[in-house]
Amino acid sequence: LGKEYAELGIDAALESGALKEIPFVSTVVNMCNSISMVKDHIFATKLIKFINQLSDVPLHDRMIMVDKLNEDDKFAGKVGTALIEILDRMESEAKPELAAKCFSAYAKEIINYNQLRHMLHALERIPTFEINGIALFSQSTIRDSLNMDESTLLAYVNTGLGVNNGGLDGGAIIPTELCRLFISSEIIPAQSKKQA
Repeated sequence: LGKEYAELGIDAALESGALKEIPFVSTVVNMCNSISMVKDHIFATKLIKFINQLSDVPLHDRMIMVDKLNEDDKFAGKVGTALIEILDRMESEAKPELAAKCFSAYAKEIINYNQLRHMLHALERIPTFEINGIALFSQSTIRDSLNMDESTLLAYVNTGLGVNNGGLDGGAIIPTELCRLFISSEIIPAQSKKQA
């Protein structure tokens, strides 16, 4: 209770400007305000990229998609809130466009709800710098996998895009159906081994 009163007192002092006259406090307050503005700008950029990408889906299909999402327990009546949480957790500006492509594929019934959830989860977890390699990895064989960077392979395993094949010699990391789904649903463009 005492802590809450102290916080209220600090808030009141900040609002009145009394603490802002102290140089250190003024600097901290300004930094916090700047950080908040930067976070808001980054989120706004993510939201705009998501909306722009999703605008390719006809309005009627988007309305059907929202209705389908509202039928699910996780999204029921709170599609907007859930979407904001998903976008906020994505650490780069490239991922919201891919998330929108996932929702678009769901709206067009290319993927089902369970696949949508797994794809969004994978997008949240994968390091942005590994996204460009997904198309090539989706075609990799055991031999290809044995020549790939271990950290990259572990990133794919961590996101559900790769799995150990369970070989007696320790096995190799191979692409999962989820990995291939990113390519077959055209969320990530296919890439031939010659292009790499």
